[in-house]
Amino acid sequence: MVAAEQANIVERRDDLHMDLQADGAIRVSNEDFTAIVQHIVSNAFKFSKSGTPVEVGFVRENDDYVLTVKDYGIGMTPEQVNAIGAYMQFDRLIREQQGSGLGLAIVRRLVELYEGDFTITSVPDDHTIVTVRLPHAT
Repeated sequence: MVAAEQANIVERRDDLHMDLQADGAIRVSNEDFTAIVQHIVSNAFKFSKSGTPVEVGFVRENDDYVLTVKDYGIGMTPEQVNAIGAYMQFDRLIREQQGSGLGLAIVRRLVELYEGDFTITSVPDDHTIVTVRLPHAT
């Protein structure tokens, strides 16, 4: 599983908590779904401290599959959530994170291409929940 691979990369396997209750066909290519999960989970580990949980859930709700990733890290302000887009990094000098800043922008675009929903709820210095809702394959 992609989430477990990300946890192993950052040596935080014990921090990963998964609740995977869905099976069946999803209307997303394997490659794109892997990219979605990889970007979200990677961010969750990157912006939370070792020893804090990263919770990954995957359930089926009616005609949709819902992926949720919650971390207890630095969080984002509503302005930061609204500004997610290409090449966007928040407080790079303060947060000292490396990367292109494209991860969540890529996720948002992939989800839109598959006619899904992408939402982020966050409280600064407390937690972030990223939710991706994707349609069931017909």
